[in-house]
Amino acid sequence: LPAATALITARVVARSTASPTQALARGIQLGLALDIAAVLLELVHGLRVGLCDWREGLALFALGPAVGALLGGASGAAAGVCAAELGLRPKRRAALALVLALAGPVLGIVVSLVRFYTSPMVFAYDPYFGYFSGPLYDTVILSLEPLLWYRLGSLGTLGALSVVASVLVRRGDGRLGFALRGRGNALGAGLFAAAVSGVITLSGASLGHYSTAGSIEQALGRRLSAGRCDVIYSSSVLEGDARRLGRECHAHLAQVERFFDVSGPERVRVLLFANDGEKARLMGAAHTYIAKPWRGEVYVQVAGFPHPVLGHELAHVVAGTFGRGPFRIAGLLAGLVPDPGRIEGVATAAAPDENDALTLEEWAAAMNKLHMLPPIDSLFRLSFFGHNAAQAYTAAGAFVRFVRQEFGAAAVRRWYAGESLETVTKLTVPALEARFRRSLEGLTLSDAVLANARARFERPAFFDRRCPRVIDRRAGEANGRLGAGDLAGARESYRAVLALDPHDSAARLGLAACSARAGNLTGALLEYAGLARADDLAPWARLNALEGKADVLMRQGQYEQARAEYDQLSRLFVDEDRLRTLDVKSLATAGLAREAIFALLIGDELGASWDVAAPKLGEWSALNPAYGLADYLLGKNLYNRGRLKEAALALDRALGRTLPEPRVLDEALRLRMVVACALIDEDAAGWAFERLRARSLSRARWEGIERLAERCSI
Repeated sequence: LPAATALITARVVARSTASPTQALARGIQLGLALDIAAVLLELVHGLRVGLCDWREGLALFALGPAVGALLGGASGAAAGVCAAELGLRPKRRAALALVLALAGPVLGIVVSLVRFYTSPMVFAYDPYFGYFSGPLYDTVILSLEPLLWYRLGSLGTLGALSVVASVLVRRGDGRLGFALRGRGNALGAGLFAAAVSGVITLSGASLGHYSTAGSIEQALGRRLSAGRCDVIYSSSVLEGDARRLGRECHAHLAQVERFFDVSGPERVRVLLFANDGEKARLMGAAHTYIAKPWRGEVYVQVAGFPHPVLGHELAHVVAGTFGRGPFRIAGLLAGLVPDPGRIEGVATAAAPDENDALTLEEWAAAMNKLHMLPPIDSLFRLSFFGHNAAQAYTAAGAFVRFVRQEFGAAAVRRWYAGESLETVTKLTVPALEARFRRSLEGLTLSDAVLANARARFERPAFFDRRCPRVIDRRAGEANGRLGAGDLAGARESYRAVLALDPHDSAARLGLAACSARAGNLTGALLEYAGLARADDLAPWARLNALEGKADVLMRQGQYEQARAEYDQLSRLFVDEDRLRTLDVKSLATAGLAREAIFALLIGDELGASWDVAAPKLGEWSALNPAYGLADYLLGKNLYNRGRLKEAALALDRALGRTLPEPRVLDEALRLRMVVACALIDEDAAGWAFERLRARSLSRARWEGIERLAERCSI
């Protein structure tokens, strides 16, 4: 819209002999007219398909392209006046006017790209287009305040241009000249408007309109080096946590390099933010983790040890050593048109989730059996975003691992660097896909695996969702209110979500949770049971509804029935964490065990509470010194809260006692190894590792343990 306004205004003005003031007025009028036309078109479309949030939509339009169209009209008028002033022939004058009119929008894009390339930031503020939020998967826009300040600067620019136009007049010979006499007030107003625009522009970093590498480093404030990794971290992050991440980064690099059979950058920079809010404010990605291979940098927030995605982001950086173009990534035109399937597929393959229930190949085999595995040619292009994230990342990662296994690491590097799959593998894509699918058909899968795969992958892609930004924001508000005990507010927000999407599974579960938290256990039981039978409930939500139903039965004192529900539900899960939680909940039938487990995992009208559970767990441990479950639960939750030394003591007590539940014992040993690695206690880590070797673990979990053991030098 702004670019179109600029082009049309420039063409009209270049053909006329209008004064600068008249030309500017035409540009502003055209911008307003096109704004009105665009809003009407959007409203008609919204009335046809349904409106998400018309207030926010109008606000974003008004602060974005609507003001941009006014600026486009003003800059187009300036382009037309300049072209007319040169006295060229009509065709050349029109062509020059169009080139000058496009220069403004193009320059804005270039400035944003330069900032993206030369700094960690991934968002953009632009005088014509307004605000670009950055990552696709960060669906919630946190605040419009920075955009309001930015548009105050835009109005200052328009005011200054208006004053400049008012002091330019046509002389008798038709040429432009200045008429300053008697225009003192106008000049003063113009200088003030220009000053407003200039101050806001110069204050852009502090107002959140842009960041630089230097401004982000200064805001974080701390720095250390560990091996090949330089960690720039927030002053809110403990030095011990930052140093631990640096060691982990150094160890990950060796593993990723071995996968690709290549040497990565000499040094890598990790920017470690205290939380997603700080990360969003400084570089623009709140919940999405980002790497910039051409800068040799990754951007993560604190997330415990081992960090869940550090290896994945480092894989992007190492892949940059054989990537193409200025961004060192895979894609057409030397990476200028990215191939997200190859970019994310190689990283997922090189650093898979180390605590997943299944391997990438097993998940892909389940998708294949369920006829949910995307066609290969739809994964390795921009249509990657047409699949939901879990489906696309998993399938792409499994296929990259297949290519490496069948054709070697060099084939992966050549494909990533731009050669076609046919050239690299000497096979057509259909033949290669058939071979890949045949390799998956040989894997044995249980009914539980297939049920969990359906729950994991049968979710809509971003572009298939209705009102994702508004729904995610309101769902976040609802969950926050539920957690704070504002049940009326939570219900209101969940119902607002359902007004936009009556089939939203999370909101329907949320309403049932509100009933349970309100103490209406009979009503909650009926709601959960109804949801579990609903045909339009998402598969993942049906499993949650069944667990919610069993939890309510526990709260009602129907322990045997609840345990039967947990036992039946355990046949539907493959995730060890979910299965272990069901095992522990089943034990909450009497005495202190019931009180502690209820407080920790099931909750009451005030919800689950670690603060209430912790002393009960301590008392349970003291009263039953032969049984280690209370100590395990203490250790697990202390680890989750970053209290590693205390977690080690509790886990040692648990492992020195009886832990008859096999999944609890497996996790206690794994956690003991993790904590020992974090504390650089090689003896304890080695002891736990040797104990784990004798356990019957899934292939995926054992691969994750081996990768961690290698990074810990066990």
